[in-house]
Amino acid sequence: MTHFRESIDFCFVGNDRLLMASDDLKLYSIEDMSREPQLLACYLLPFPVASMWCHLPINDIAHGSQMQMQAQQTMWTSDPEHRLLCYSTFRPSLVFAISTQIFFDLDTKRVGEKAVTVPWQNWGPTNTRVFPDSWKVWVSGNRVLQAFPTGTRSQYRLHMMDFSPLAVERRQGLGRVVREPSATEIHKQGKTLITSLPYVEVVSDIVFDAVELIGVWVDRDRIYLAKMMDPPEDNVGFSKKSAILILISFSLGI
Repeated sequence: MTHFRESIDFCFVGNDRLLMASDDLKLYSIEDMSREPQLLACYLLPFPVASMWCHLPINDIAHGSQMQMQAQQTMWTSDPEHRLLCYSTFRPSLVFAISTQIFFDLDTKRVGEKAVTVPWQNWGPTNTRVFPDSWKVWVSGNRVLQAFPTGTRSQYRLHMMDFSPLAVERRQGLGRVVREPSATEIHKQGKTLITSLPYVEVVSDIVFDAVELIGVWVDRDRIYLAKMMDPPEDNVGFSKKSAILILISFSLGI
């Protein structure tokens, strides 16, 4: 039996690969379930981290009749080679958006019994985009939603980033295409991370208080915020201590 003693978090990459996050990213083959997982490669991080965890994607919560009819007519699944993984690290506090394509470029026929060690410079800069840790992070498909402070205490703007190659190539609607590399300063490490995974970004015009972002859901088209409101005084169906939970939805228009 295989024990992952150093693991902090894990996620599946396609149907036959498992990615373990610890002080590096370890890629295992689980194609043959009758055998122990086979270590294929270790993808090194640019510096040690105290902890690392994966943000699981949110499933769509809006399913109208039109979407249901389309689903009945066309069955499809997303390509595991072009998905997005999103990890947060602690000490230093960063968010890593990682394209899964790098984990399928590995030639498993040449691996044999010995795992391949891939330095950060050989895989990280072109296959990731690193951001300073935001207060909140949500993932839906190839999109990452983050809440960044505005500079005013307890107020935030939402940044939606779409890392789909198709969105970058054929941008429609609002948003700006970010192709140029970005530099993230890691002061305690004395390093600067240069990453360049392309994406399309839309920033909300609305400024939110921290309490408004406690309950957030994201689907493929819209963002939903839960808001507590006091019931009307003349509504006999509620006591004065009760509150009404409503969903406020809006689109960032990527």
